[in-house]
Amino acid sequence: MNPVVKLTAWYGVVLSGLCLTGCASGPAYSQYRATAPPLANGMGRIWFYRHSILFGDAMDPAIKLDGTKIGNSIPGGFFQAQTTPGTHEVSTTSEATYTTTVTVSTNVDSYVKFHVVPGALTYRVEPAVVNETNAIPEMQRLHYAR
Repeated sequence: MNPVVKLTAWYGVVLSGLCLTGCASGPAYSQYRATAPPLANGMGRIWFYRHSILFGDAMDPAIKLDGTKIGNSIPGGFFQAQTTPGTHEVSTTSEATYTTTVTVSTNVDSYVKFHVVPGALTYRVEPAVVNETNAIPEMQRLHYAR
């Protein structure tokens, strides 16, 4: 077999394997949302999500809420966390630490999306607050993963 064909085939297998191991496989968003636990009295909820876009899919950095790990940024995945009302810091670390702040209100859902962007040496996974009007349609094809 031609060495170039062998190398191309090998890269295809490796890339497929990385994508499959890093992608979410839990219940779909619509299924999970219908059975999500109700908000505890006086709490708010943050939904965290990330699309699978092929490049950077092998990365699944920890998501921290106010410095405490609460899950991972999984390609094609989402999860939610209840927290107290107020301003909270959401961060991930890939090449460096990337942060955003989200304001949580009582009995209200907030949304943080993770974007994969090229960095100096590798890809970066950066958080950004998204409004509900944009977030819910974007989450429809995602699966629960934490």
